[in-house]
Amino acid sequence: MLASCSFLPIQSDTDFYGLIIGINDYTYLPPPPKGDLLYCEDDASSIHSSLIENGWKTEELTLLLGSNATKTNINNILIDRINQANENDFIFVFFSGHGCRISDADGDEPDGLDEALVPVDYQPANSSPLITDDELSFIFSACGTEKGIFIIDACHSGGVINKSLAGTNIRVKSIDSITPKGSGGSGDLTITNFPVMTACSQNEYSYETGAFGHGVFSYFLLEGFQNLKADRNKDNYITIRELFNYAENHTETYTSMHAFPTIQHPAMRFPMDLLDILITR
Repeated sequence: MLASCSFLPIQSDTDFYGLIIGINDYTYLPPPPKGDLLYCEDDASSIHSSLIENGWKTEELTLLLGSNATKTNINNILIDRINQANENDFIFVFFSGHGCRISDADGDEPDGLDEALVPVDYQPANSSPLITDDELSFIFSACGTEKGIFIIDACHSGGVINKSLAGTNIRVKSIDSITPKGSGGSGDLTITNFPVMTACSQNEYSYETGAFGHGVFSYFLLEGFQNLKADRNKDNYITIRELFNYAENHTETYTSMHAFPTIQHPAMRFPMDLLDILITR
């Protein structure tokens, strides 16, 4: 299947825009193991370095870490990148941090819940600010290109699990306060014109572990970049599908064979039939 895929072409006039976000220390959350995370900024910094090692230019990438990753900064930079991109351009967005689910205010979600990314200035007292899937869908709806990827290493699942698991070095990237309803993939993230890759399905958790010093999914993304390990068809490039397949298989295997409460199942929505996109250059 991969070998026979068509590719969206990268042309000589293609511009590249990247936004990479990682948050460990949340302004209004307690330190580990009660609230903050440990390795999300390492995830983001390493993804940034891996892209540069694989052909991206430093000036094409914006790295937002820790206190700089406020909702305002994230949204403003994302909107700016999307507004700049035309149909020939490529957008790469990566987020590693807390994810949560909240009650759906406008009734457009079948499960009654909105998923959200948690910026560094999130305040648990009033559950704001958050970057909901509805907001992301609105932002990405203005995107002039189908070339690129939005990767999220964060929980999109319910339950109050915001502390390290007793007796392990595993942490859960979630501050959820609502029990999930139903099951399935990341279908509530209603971005339909752009590939979206998530570290787990909507009723699961995304784990980070001291064994890697990274989120599990992010670790295998990074491993896929190393020496082109994810290059399944051996053409010396890595596509979005190849990278996802590599990280998906290794994440599921690793979390099934080690001391994790549940298996982590990465998910990807790819709106273009049998089309793939190069991620290395």
